[in-house]
Amino acid sequence: MQNTPATILFDLDGTLIHSAPDVCHAVNHVFEREGLAPLDVKQVQGYLGKGARILMERAVKDHGHDRETDALDRMTADFLTFYAANPVVHTTVFPGVFEVLDRLREEDAIVAICTNKPSKTTGPVLEALGLDGRFDAIVCGDQVANRKPHGDHVLETIHTARGDKSSAVMVGDSENDIDAAIHAGVPSIAVTFGYSNTPVEELGADQLISTFDRFFDALAAIRG
Repeated sequence: MQNTPATILFDLDGTLIHSAPDVCHAVNHVFEREGLAPLDVKQVQGYLGKGARILMERAVKDHGHDRETDALDRMTADFLTFYAANPVVHTTVFPGVFEVLDRLREEDAIVAICTNKPSKTTGPVLEALGLDGRFDAIVCGDQVANRKPHGDHVLETIHTARGDKSSAVMVGDSENDIDAAIHAGVPSIAVTFGYSNTPVEELGADQLISTFDRFFDALAAIRG
């Protein structure tokens, strides 16, 4: 496997970027229009990873409110529009990410994003952060029939990037990412600084890293 160029799939939110502050800002924009009390970043962070509609549904429900389906659809649309227009007011790229991406490119690796984030907001976020143009494929949750934690999302990302499953590794921060990798039969690396609702040590990842400085050591341990 070491002789085959690596195919590296990255989750986005909580893995490559700390986006929770801007997601929280967009949620609170919608909540203010709806007459609801604002949430803090830590609360919103716990809702990330399953897409915008579920984020909005959980944020409303868990804070003692109730909205009909049509209202939730409207709120989700408002959230996406505001977030796409204000993608990186507070969002930052985690330390070491650019260096890892540069080295992977130097090593002729195939590099892709496998995210449940919708395509409407993923593009603006990547462009604003200078991450656009660095990936062979970007496959968002609204572009697949079965998104993470379904393994099909991982497999479709590998296929879209023209990668090789035998050399693929999924890098993520939550149960969605690691479960998807397991279901796809692909090894995984979990970062410990992301948005997982489950203790990272319990996710079942093949390797854990606390910073991207440790990425290539973890990759070597998987690839042998």
